[in-house]
Amino acid sequence: MRYRNRVLFLVAALGAAAQPVLLAWLLLVDEAGADEPVDLVALASLASLTAWFFLRVGVQPEIVVEGDTVIVRNPFVSYRADLSQVRFLARGGAFALDLEGIGLVQPWVFSRSVFDGHRARSARREFRERIQEARVDPDRGRAKEAARRSLRMGPADALLLLPLAFLVWNVFDLLSGP
Repeated sequence: MRYRNRVLFLVAALGAAAQPVLLAWLLLVDEAGADEPVDLVALASLASLTAWFFLRVGVQPEIVVEGDTVIVRNPFVSYRADLSQVRFLARGGAFALDLEGIGLVQPWVFSRSVFDGHRARSARREFRERIQEARVDPDRGRAKEAARRSLRMGPADALLLLPLAFLVWNVFDLLSGP
């Protein structure tokens, strides 16, 4: 079961897809970066960094329930826990999960309800019910493993290579002097 704010997801996906188109338009029609190669690399780095940001913040966050395991994927950190180790906390419109051994986690995907509040509220309600069922089910055994937190890395992070290379290039260029 996956929960996402579809409008913000669509905007972020379009923003990531627009970066190569915008870069091509700037290079071909507007002839930006035609004077210096460094301008061309800077423009490509900015497009790559912007696409990475749209993907990481708008497309990749999600909550997935696979069997008895809940997986929360925030922009930079992922959490994995057995449903029986999760407590749902909601107060005054704020939403969080209390994971045993980790503490409070605020799923990014449920905080993005600006455009679609009704869908986010129904997803929270359904998610809360699933967690409550898992906590009171007497047929379930003890949790198989402790909750885990991990740094998110994926193929989209390759988009950071060009901006990082450009940053290193500029640092060495500045250190070498005029």
